[in-house]
Amino acid sequence: MISSICKSQLFIRGSSRILPCFKHLNFLPNYCLAIRYISTKKVDGHSFTTSYLINSCGFSPKAALAVPKSVNFQTPEKPDSVISFFKDHGFSETQIRTIIKRLPELLVYNPEKILLPKLQFFYGIGVSRSKLASILSSNPFVLKCSLHNRIVPSFNYFKHLTNCDDDKVLVAYKHFQGVLANDFQSLIAPNFAVLRECGVPESNILSKLVNHPRVFARSHEKFKRTVEEVKKLSFNPLRKNFLIALQALLQLSKSTWEQKVNVLKQWGWSNEEIALAFGKSPNLMELSEHKIKAAMNFFVNTMGCKPSCIANRPVLLSLSLHKRLIPRWSLLQFLLSKGLIEKCISLQVLFESNEKKFLRRFVTPYGDPYLLKLYEEKLHVSR
Repeated sequence: MISSICKSQLFIRGSSRILPCFKHLNFLPNYCLAIRYISTKKVDGHSFTTSYLINSCGFSPKAALAVPKSVNFQTPEKPDSVISFFKDHGFSETQIRTIIKRLPELLVYNPEKILLPKLQFFYGIGVSRSKLASILSSNPFVLKCSLHNRIVPSFNYFKHLTNCDDDKVLVAYKHFQGVLANDFQSLIAPNFAVLRECGVPESNILSKLVNHPRVFARSHEKFKRTVEEVKKLSFNPLRKNFLIALQALLQLSKSTWEQKVNVLKQWGWSNEEIALAFGKSPNLMELSEHKIKAAMNFFVNTMGCKPSCIANRPVLLSLSLHKRLIPRWSLLQFLLSKGLIEKCISLQVLFESNEKKFLRRFVTPYGDPYLLKLYEEKLHVSR
C-alpha cells in the first residue's frame, strides 16, 4: 500500500509542489478540505491588506501586491491608527500617502511607541509641525531608524562638524537620507580629510556638506580618484568651482558625460570649447540634455547667436528659458521695434543681470507703464 502511494504523485494546479497521490485513502475529502481552508485563509488575509493599500493609501494594484509580506494585517485598526497619528500631527492626506507608499511597513508600527518619540525629538529642537511634515514626506526613512542609536548621534555629529543651526541639519537630511539614517560619520570622515589635505577651505567644504551632502557619500577610493581628476583639470582648490566640478564628476557616469559632450558638439562646440566652458561653469554638465538643446536652440535659431559665443558664456545655458530668456528677449525686441534702444546689447547685460537691475536698465528709464505690463505678460505666457 505504502509503496503504491509513493510511486503515484499528484501535481497541484498553480504550484510546483508534487504531492503523493492519496486516491487510495478514504480520508482524501477531509485532507482536501483542510488544504482549501488553509489556502483560502491565507489569500483572504493578503486580500485585505492589498485592498486596504489600494483603497485607503492610494496604491496601484501592482504596487500593493509588491509590498513585502511582513506588511500584513487582518483588520484596519492598526493601519488606521498610524494614519490617524500622522493626521493628528498635521500631515496632509497627500503627505501621508506619500510616506506610506515609500514605507508601507509603517502601517504595522505602534505609532505611540515607535513614531511619537522621533517626532518629539524634532519638535524639541525647534522644527515646526508643518516643516517636519514637509521634510518627512520628502524623505521618511529616518522613521525606520533607532532614535537613540542612530538619529540622535548622527544629528549631534553633523551639527558639531558643520557648526550649523538645527534646522540646517534637517535641510541636509532632506537632500540625503544618509545624514541621519546611515552611519554618515564613517562614510564622510575620510573624504572630508582628502579635501582638507588638498587645500580646500573648510568653509567651502562645510557649505557643500550642508547643501549637497550626497557628494560626500561616495566610496573613499572613487572620491580620492575624482579629486585628483579635478586637480588635473586645473581647478583651484581655493575657489568654490573646485567643489562644483567635483560634484559634477562624481554624479555623472562616463556614458552620461559622453552623451552631453555629443549634444554640445552637435551644436558646433569643439572639444577645446567644451573643456574651457566646463572650467568656467562646471555645473554645465549637470544640466539635462533637454535643457542644453532647448537653450542652444533659442540662442542659435531664435537669437542668431554663434555657438562659440555661448561656449564663451556657458552660464547662459543654466538660465531659465521661460522665466528669463524668452521674456527678456521679447521685451528687447519690442524696444528695438520702437527705436527706443540700440541693437548692441551684450548677452551678459541682457540675461545675467538680476531682476532689479534688468528693470532699471530696460523698463524704468522709459516711464511707460505698458513696458512693465508687456514684460509681465511675457513672463506669464512663457510659464
